[in-house]
Amino acid sequence: MSICPHLNQGAAWEADSQQGPLRLQPAEPYFDNKLNGWILSRHADVSAAFHSPDVVLVGPASKGDFAAVDEDARVRMRAETRDALSPVALRAWRRRLLLDARARVAHFDCSQTIDLVRDYAEPLCSALAIMATRPDPLPGRHQLKLASEVSQAAADPFDEHLRYRSKAATAQLGPLFNRGPETMRDSGFVALSSTLVSLLANAWYALARHPQEWSHLHVRPGLVARAMEELQRFAGLTRLLFRRAIADTSINGLSIRKGDRLILNLQAANRDPWRHPHPHQFCVTRARISHFSLGAGPHACVGAPLLRMAAIATTLPLVERFSSVQLVPPIEWQGGIGFVFPVALPVLLAQ
Repeated sequence: MSICPHLNQGAAWEADSQQGPLRLQPAEPYFDNKLNGWILSRHADVSAAFHSPDVVLVGPASKGDFAAVDEDARVRMRAETRDALSPVALRAWRRRLLLDARARVAHFDCSQTIDLVRDYAEPLCSALAIMATRPDPLPGRHQLKLASEVSQAAADPFDEHLRYRSKAATAQLGPLFNRGPETMRDSGFVALSSTLVSLLANAWYALARHPQEWSHLHVRPGLVARAMEELQRFAGLTRLLFRRAIADTSINGLSIRKGDRLILNLQAANRDPWRHPHPHQFCVTRARISHFSLGAGPHACVGAPLLRMAAIATTLPLVERFSSVQLVPPIEWQGGIGFVFPVALPVLLAQ
């Protein structure tokens, strides 16, 4: 039986968005020889890894060696970022983002196909990126393209060509950013101007595939904040995160040796039936929503408040103004083992 009276039975995240070798179903931890690491996909296992002091972040292509962790520097960086993302700053950015978003949807023509990526998400996210990171001089099309190249490399981290282009793009972007904490400079600009667009495209694709849930939000727009958490659980952008043990340790009963690599399958953990009843169903009124799409514990994404604010402020005007949405196929997907996303999201909107 459905957990939501207004939910279509059997509606689940589409298979064409789940390219790659890892499945959505959580399973016992196992060692993957190809990826050279332990695959953790159950909610409890991934949670234990996030909270372990003996497990540190590494890159997808990292080898056996890893740099020592400067814990004081890490804590200081997170504190500086939290200060930059103060409630006062978030409220100011939210007001400006909402004004811009509502102005844009007011001009959408329901008789024409609208690309929610190009016509809506990209300009809104670029404006937010400029507000939050304050580049000097202001970036143009070239710099936005560079940010996209860095984000694409994160989506498909084993592509050597994309990795090379990302390094070159980062070197060009760096000189534009000289203010604020390190996380709110070029990496923050990439996250807000490009990766956030992909996150929103995934979420809106899932929402459009569930028209009754869109209609529910149109009637009750106050549920948008909760809906965005459910969308992050159901259709979150990040697929895998990579960690390495810096000491012999135990992860939810699994013995891990110093130097072992861990691959956290976030999408499977977000669909763990032991944590979420009917995990493959999307419901905007789901109770007890939790997800790992923005990390967890001491290593949770420090920019999560900004990302949540942006997701809500860009989604709210859409569901407020339009009672329904219809996808216009085909939908082209891009990305890899890091994350996948719709390149464009053409839709027909109805008031």
